[in-house]
Formats: sequence, structure tokens, C-alpha cells
Amino acid sequence: MMSQMAAVLTSLDTSHKPGRRIPSSLGRRLKVVIGHPRMGRGGSEARVMWLIEALKRDFNVTVVTTGGWDLAALNAYYGTQVREDEVKVRIASVPWLVRNQSAAALRGACYQRFARQIAGEYDVRISADNPTDWGLPAIHYIADFSWHRGIREKLHPPSPGFIYRDSILRKAYLGIANAYARPSGRDVLRDDMVIANSRWTANLLKQTCGVDCAAVVYPSVWTEFPDVAWEEKEEAFVMIGRIDPEKRVEEAIAILEAVRQRGHAIRLHLCGHIGDDRYGRRIAQVCQKRSDWIIPEGQVSGTKKAQILAGCRFGIQACGAEAFGISVAEMVKAGAIVFAPNDGGQTEILHHPDLLFMDIKEAVAKVQAVLESPTLQSALRTHLAGHAQFLSAQTIMQEAQFCNAIALIADQRTRGTVMSQAL
Repeated sequence: MMSQMAAVLTSLDTSHKPGRRIPSSLGRRLKVVIGHPRMGRGGSEARVMWLIEALKRDFNVTVVTTGGWDLAALNAYYGTQVREDEVKVRIASVPWLVRNQSAAALRGACYQRFARQIAGEYDVRISADNPTDWGLPAIHYIADFSWHRGIREKLHPPSPGFIYRDSILRKAYLGIANAYARPSGRDVLRDDMVIANSRWTANLLKQTCGVDCAAVVYPSVWTEFPDVAWEEKEEAFVMIGRIDPEKRVEEAIAILEAVRQRGHAIRLHLCGHIGDDRYGRRIAQVCQKRSDWIIPEGQVSGTKKAQILAGCRFGIQACGAEAFGISVAEMVKAGAIVFAPNDGGQTEILHHPDLLFMDIKEAVAKVQAVLESPTLQSALRTHLAGHAQFLSAQTIMQEAQFCNAIALIADQRTRGTVMSQAL
């Protein structure tokens, strides 16, 4: 069945234009459900919002989640224009004791259980944030490896704090969550269509899980950035994303501080909410001690975000093994020369040895080399400008192909030629 569905995807070509309608043999609008455990602010949430935009004209679209649904705020953050009457939202109930806590395992169990309960009401099921055990065939978009403990702990070892210790209490908690989720027993990675957000993700799935992805669909960068001339941009760096240990914010600051010590009076615009947790307080202290050159912008979106990114000549990320690296893609599209670790999907965005580094020492040397060479800057800008096009128009077509594939699969499903009657 996987090979049949993969053939459906790969058979699509540019004759499938955005908005093209593929009629259903059911004689009605097909019902599509998009699943996401909790709507926040990230790449997978962007996938949800833009899938709604792409599907809303031709399908009855429903989103299932456990919380975080604020349509006005989501539209403002992602640049979408989804109306209340264009999408239905179903909220999976979460016990009130953990409603305002992260409690990821228990929240995920509530989401999984509810998704399985309603799965049969829909013609097509889409997991927008990693695998969902719908209990029925579905399409799964793999955006990271938070769902796979072995890969997750290898790429991003857990903090040594009490919560993440392999204790009896934690085992009991995870056991309760799993029991409440009531897994269906289906092997969704092998029985369903799996789509990866980068070649790196697809390769890792193949190496560690033996899964062949039906397609790679890069996340789209839909934000439009002001066209600021290079001469008018600030000789500064921007870093954008979550402020947490996984993102290695202190490492990025250490790189730029070493560059400053070599005579370059650069500044850093740090975009992201600095929380009141231990790591957030540490970063706030680091920024305060360097207030002459670090500007904490807080969480930014919309026009302010576009202006900050477009106004900086350079960008930096320090997190390795990013499944894609949406913040790197945004900075590239905004016109910045971006530096990042030589690992993960972000290497497919930058794709240049002068922009990728293995450690702090190499990063400092490469940043300094670029800052001191206008000729190299010009060459890198030309190189990245081509990738910026790849992150917009071509990706939009991929999005359209993905959505048309959904329509075609759903239509064939009603004829019994792609998916089995067990669907």
C-alpha cells in the first residue's frame, strides 16, 4: 500500500495547480482532519495553518488538538487568513490538574485517545506534528524526533534535572499515560504514508526505523520580508526561536563574543521569549551583562519580526541536528547571511561550507572570514538568494502537490483502488 500511495505523490506534476479541484466520487466535499497535540508557535503549527489555507476551499477541514487554539493570534503569527467558518476545531479533554502544565506524555495520551475516537468520521487523516495513532490509515508529516525516545536522547540528551531522570516515578507516569492512550497496535510508520520535512529527516528515519518516506516536503516560509539594501542593513546578527537549552543560545553568544574580541563591533538581536525558568533566568543574566551589544527582542511576529530579520546582515543558530531549521530558512529569505552547525536539515538550506561549522572555534573563524571579506559576502548573498527562491515559490508548489495528493488519495479511497476497504 505504501508503494501505491508513494506513486500517487510522485506522479503529480506541475499540471496540478494550487486550487485545482479533484472531484470526489462520493458526491460531497471530503472531510479532512488535521491533528496536532497542542498548538503553539513553531514549524508544525505553521504546517497546520497553511494546510488549512490550502484545503479549505475544496474540503471540510477540522483540526483536533488539546489547546492553544487562538485563531486570531495564529493568523497574525503565521500570516494566514483562515476564518472561523472555514475550519472546525475539536479540543481533546485534558485533566484539569495538568491543563496549565506541559505534561507532554499525558497531554499526548489524551490527544491520541481522542483522535482515535473520532478518526472514523473523516475521509482523510493528517498528522501535522509527527505520528498520530489514529487507528486507521493516515498521512504522517514527520517534523522532528520528539516522539522517538532513542533518537531524541541521542540528538538532544535530556537535562539532568529530576523530571527527566529514569526514575520509578517517571516510569509510572509514562506507564499511566500509555495505558490511558490505549494504543491501537497499528505500525503507523509502515502501514501509512510518511512524509519528511527534509532529506536529513528521511535518511534518519530510514537508518533508524527502516522507514521509506513517500516524499520530502520542505516547510514553506510564507512571510514576506521588506527589501532592504545591503548597505542599509545593520552590521548585526539575529537569532530567532525558542529560548531553551536545546537551542544552545549561550553557544551562539560565545561565538559572537569571540568575534567581537577580534575587533568586530557586531551586535545581536535575540528574538524569542525568555522565560522565568532556570535557563531563561540564566540567559537573561547573560544578556544583561552584555547589554551594550545584545538586544533581547522578546517573542516577535508579524511586521516587527519581518523588520528585525530584514534589517540584520547576518544570522546565527547554534542548535545542531535540527530536522529542518525553520528559523534558518526565515533568516535566509529575509536576506541574511546565516551561520549554523553542520548537521541536520539546515545544511540543506545553507548548503555552503563557509556557513556551516562543527564547533565554536570553527564558527568564530568562519564568521570572521566573512565579516572581513566583502567579496565573500557578495558571493554568499548570491548563493543564498537562489535558496530563498527555493524556500518560497517552489515550496508553495510542493505544498499544492501535497494537498492535491491528499485529494487524489481520498478520491481513490472512495473507489477502493488505493486504500483497502478496511479504511
